[in-house]
Amino acid sequence: MRPLYRPLTATLAATLAAAAAATLVAAPAQAKPAITLTPGGLDRGADVAGPHLDGDGHTIVDGSVRVKVSGAQVRLLGKSGATYVAGTTNERGGNGRVYRVAADGSKTLIAKAHPFMSVLSADGATLVTTKVGRTSRSLVSVYDVATATLEVEGNFRDYAIALDVQGDRVLLGTTKKTLLWDSQAHDVATVSRDPGYNGDLAADVMATFTKDPYDGGCTEVRRIVSGELLWRSCTEQVAAFNADASRIATVGILSDGPGPGRVDARTISGQHLGRYQVRSGWFGEIRWETPTALLLDVNGARKAFTARCTANACERASSLHPAQTLRAQS
Repeated sequence: MRPLYRPLTATLAATLAAAAAATLVAAPAQAKPAITLTPGGLDRGADVAGPHLDGDGHTIVDGSVRVKVSGAQVRLLGKSGATYVAGTTNERGGNGRVYRVAADGSKTLIAKAHPFMSVLSADGATLVTTKVGRTSRSLVSVYDVATATLEVEGNFRDYAIALDVQGDRVLLGTTKKTLLWDSQAHDVATVSRDPGYNGDLAADVMATFTKDPYDGGCTEVRRIVSGELLWRSCTEQVAAFNADASRIATVGILSDGPGPGRVDARTISGQHLGRYQVRSGWFGEIRWETPTALLLDVNGARKAFTARCTANACERASSLHPAQTLRAQS
């Protein structure tokens, strides 16, 4: 999934609590030299493993399966059994729809929702979407993917985005706190007094901001159940956890716009493993292919491709295609 870089407004944590938390995590080691990712500077490696979007951004590729998905913008949320869950929008990012897509190209509408405000469970069984009203109230909807039916909805007073879902449990980030919603029992528990922006229920980890990073907020990675602090940074935020949450990919804490120009790989405790950068361009989707291999969608000055990086070594994991250009706003 391409991460969203949304500044969140939050209440300031108590000064003593923040100071105590900072002493629990050692300062990160000095960053390793950056690897600049260019088409000519990387050897060609194996193609991306598992379902992904081809270079055209509209074709789902999964081994020998190739499925074209119509739509101005397409986002692949994941796989559900033998089918795929993908969302589309128009050129302006509106008219969002999320579909179950079969290998023969047939589509079943699951939800009228924005794909970048939707999350699919790791087992592909459950889709959770969010719609935000004009009064900052949020409607969070849970769908059964196999039947494309709405199971339950929850109304929240704050701007609430689903970060992850596992069974009946939905991890929600709001502008003030992080919540765990039991969608069947209709029970809501606060797991952090800070706003969450990334998380993995199976791995029991979440990333939160102590307050708006544009106002000096820092990021913290904690256990969901115990609240144990694993890592803290006032310069970076978490873009992706690997499957067992032993490693994280990070970007600048104020990353915004089309995408960051630098990505760092770290252990969950902050040890620096590698730094990757693109000049005259940006990174799109950032995700872990394996526990140690990071996949980075690179949009350079002229060419775009996917790179696979493991610590201090990178290779190209896709063919080359024309780089995206930013359209001027009228």
